[in-house]
Amino acid sequence: MNKYILPLASLLLFTTGCENAMRSESSELDNAELQQLSSEISYDLGLTKSSTDALNGSLNRHGKRGKHREPGFLWKVAGEMSDQLNDEEKAILFEKIDQKEIPLFGNGKGNKGKSGKKGRKNGSEIFRMLTDDQKAMHRSITDSYKEQFKSLKSQVEDGSLSKDDAKVQMDTLKDAMRAELDALLTDEQRAQIEQNKAEREALRDAYKDSSKTVMIDVLSLSDEQVVAFDELMQVANTAAMALFEQSKNGEIDRETMRISLQSLFSDRDEKLESLFDAKQLDIVKVFTALEMRMKRHKSSKGRKGGRSKG
Repeated sequence: MNKYILPLASLLLFTTGCENAMRSESSELDNAELQQLSSEISYDLGLTKSSTDALNGSLNRHGKRGKHREPGFLWKVAGEMSDQLNDEEKAILFEKIDQKEIPLFGNGKGNKGKSGKKGRKNGSEIFRMLTDDQKAMHRSITDSYKEQFKSLKSQVEDGSLSKDDAKVQMDTLKDAMRAELDALLTDEQRAQIEQNKAEREALRDAYKDSSKTVMIDVLSLSDEQVVAFDELMQVANTAAMALFEQSKNGEIDRETMRISLQSLFSDRDEKLESLFDAKQLDIVKVFTALEMRMKRHKSSKGRKGGRSKG
């Protein structure tokens, strides 16, 4: 009898070790951003260990070794989570979307303007192209305008200048500063800047197209659904850009723009939701909830580190 005990014990230890290794592989994430996302979702939804392991397994499967930066990563995870989460967990996951009235299909803002993160990033890229003499003149110009910007801010704070008047003067100063900085560039530098811009836009468009391909695959959209989806998105995006332009030109104030955009995207989402069946819409909501959390982590990381990847 004893001669069977050792082989059986060895087999049991081997099996247990394999199970632990598999559990460890699915539970441990090799990226801090993904780990933070997993921890937040597990805490918010009160997931059991088995549910957390399933979530991490999905994040690992599609995001391990940097794959979380590839197009469509969140769509792949959302497709699996839609099957893994129960109705109660999904209700909690979707709660913040409903509370904040977050559009399910994007807000149409596209890329940030010159004053946003991408504008600052591009400004740094241009600065690196300058010669030492150009850099010295660049610093002198920006320092001069910074003092004028500070003066406007002080006047608003002490009540000697209204916010509306300050905005008009601020925009005028920004245009003047850009003109002076642009005058520093040579024709060759301007051509290089335009080439770099075109290359970035091509990469961005390729990424969007690849992400859309994954979305179509995960949602199993029909050709008719894709055509209808594209048409509704195009109409809404065109209307949104018109509102942004009106706000930029001072034709409408920010509150009017906010309310108009909210109404625009609400109407668009209502029409888009009618295109999808219950399963497809469920995946879209999971994706939106995941995307919202991922963006928050990136924003938080940028504030703590003084910069963000964008």
